[in-house]
Amino acid sequence: MGLRESNRSFAEEIGANDPVWIVGHGTRTEPHSHVRHVRAPRGIHSFEPDEMTVTCGAGTSLAELDAALAGAGQYANLGQLRHSSGTVGGAIAMACNDHLRLGRGPIRDSLLEVHLVDGNGILAKGGGPTVKNVSGFDLCRLVVGSRGSLGAIAEVTLRTRPIARSLRWFLVSNVGTSELGAIRAGVHRPSSLLWDGRRAWLCLEGHPHDIASQVEALRSRGLDVTDHHGDIGLEDFQYRWSIDPTDVVACVEQHPESCIAEVGVGIVHHRRAQPPRIVDPGTRAIQSRLLDAFDPRRRLNPGLGDPWTW
Repeated sequence: MGLRESNRSFAEEIGANDPVWIVGHGTRTEPHSHVRHVRAPRGIHSFEPDEMTVTCGAGTSLAELDAALAGAGQYANLGQLRHSSGTVGGAIAMACNDHLRLGRGPIRDSLLEVHLVDGNGILAKGGGPTVKNVSGFDLCRLVVGSRGSLGAIAEVTLRTRPIARSLRWFLVSNVGTSELGAIRAGVHRPSSLLWDGRRAWLCLEGHPHDIASQVEALRSRGLDVTDHHGDIGLEDFQYRWSIDPTDVVACVEQHPESCIAEVGVGIVHHRRAQPPRIVDPGTRAIQSRLLDAFDPRRRLNPGLGDPWTW
């Protein structure tokens, strides 16, 4: 059965009546036992290395996708550092960006086209493999991070990227705010810059000579830069705060030894839950209208988190 035929069968399986839960590999959420379970189509439909695009079913595992793209020296940025054993659809629906987002960008930038089934059982498409400009609903961006509440993802077309010749992590000791500024000024587009108020972890990707020259430039500024191997310890911080990137330094200074921040991104890995944020009433109204349009009876992945945290 071809992928498009699988999409139609997927839509028929979801139907238009009872609540359903889209099941992947269970790496991000536990499926509800009291609703009907369905699985998205899987398999790679096409891969165009020269065009740097790949089309696959949402149920395709990230491991399968990575293996297929690696043969051509490419990858799709879907936050694999956080959930390498999940599915493509799960990565997109939950938008679990990893800590290389500073250089690689967010997951939403990788999604070019999406086929999904809405709460009425209707198969819809948004975007395209050669999209330059979008008018009307940018369905691809709406779907990323929507937790399956707007539609069950059936098929996606993703932008791929070349795998860098080298990826290296470095540890910079004795880093205060002035040293942090020197690091940011001394490197070009780092893939990640993490900081806990005392130390910084820096990830650089690219040609080995370019990486080496940037590290030497940092050392010439008097910074203590050494190679870093092994885990950073982000798994010790249970919660992820989302704040304005300009507030990261103040947040770390207010919570010493309690967090590690992704500098330039606005994500803070913290030991405590983030205080509740006030959601603008206009934003709530827009999100309610979207849910009413795509899933008026709230039958897709019912109860999966607070939709106001999209």
